[in-house]
Amino acid sequence: MFNVGTSSCLSYALSSFLRTLSLIVFFACLLTCLPFLSCKASAATTAAVWEPLLARLAKDGVSGPEVAALFAGLPPRPTQSPMGKKIVALYKKAFFPQRRIGKEDYYKGVVTAANAKRCQEFMKLHEGAFLRAQTRYQVPPEIAVALLFVETRLGTVLADVPENAFYTLASMAVCRDPMDISSYLPKMHGYEKRLSWMKKNMNARADWAYSEVKPLVTYMLANGISPADMPSSIYGAVGLCQFMPSNIARYGEDGNGDGRIDLFQIDDACVSLAKYLSKHGWRNGLSRDREHAVLMKYNHSKVYANTILALADQIRLLDRKAK
Repeated sequence: MFNVGTSSCLSYALSSFLRTLSLIVFFACLLTCLPFLSCKASAATTAAVWEPLLARLAKDGVSGPEVAALFAGLPPRPTQSPMGKKIVALYKKAFFPQRRIGKEDYYKGVVTAANAKRCQEFMKLHEGAFLRAQTRYQVPPEIAVALLFVETRLGTVLADVPENAFYTLASMAVCRDPMDISSYLPKMHGYEKRLSWMKKNMNARADWAYSEVKPLVTYMLANGISPADMPSSIYGAVGLCQFMPSNIARYGEDGNGDGRIDLFQIDDACVSLAKYLSKHGWRNGLSRDREHAVLMKYNHSKVYANTILALADQIRLLDRKAK
């Protein structure tokens, strides 16, 4: 028969064992549930405004924790800037007369001897990249470097807005109502009478932006690129050659043989822009008017094409003087 002291010791030991066992079971359950809890927490950090984009991407086959993490990293509200500026531009074009643009209209301050000299020096520094582009796609170095100057000042100005490409395009894709760009409404005289026009055009631009969000997300995930490393134009164009994301898969090319397409590298940007021009009709021996027409397929602006051709002329003039 046990005495009282022995019985107390056994009771204490049993109690300690049961507490220890309870803690073990608790932590085992916690470890089992962590992935679920982590996913729930991640989803909770995604602002509601981005949920329609996540759902649409999932429907199109782009989903998973990595995609959710991208959207969780976005600010809680879209920026009004890209959609606002685009609708203001379309509004003015539609309802206010503009002067016709002639062939002698250029971007201010671009077609100068000093800029031609900068382009010439850049061509010499990256001679291999420009010759490779010319060999593959018949685009003269003067045209390629002039295009890079107009687009990004030879890579020195890779963005004209603080937002990155992902935030810019995601914001455009969810801005579908005039009140989503409320800060831009005062810039459009008489907009109150044209709200249906605005909504129609905003929806069209939002659908276009979504068509760019999808390939951008795919490209970033495939290459391990953070949105912070994708500076862009006001409408989401990226790299030295300012490609929209959907054009990277179509026309992007690995120029330096490292197995990646990185449009922030001169070798890849140069051959990629040349490929784009070639696929849109650039060939040796084109007339000036045909060259102009092909350049307008890169950017639908007469001033843009005028400026590239005129700057290329200035570069050739420097080359002739050097000889």
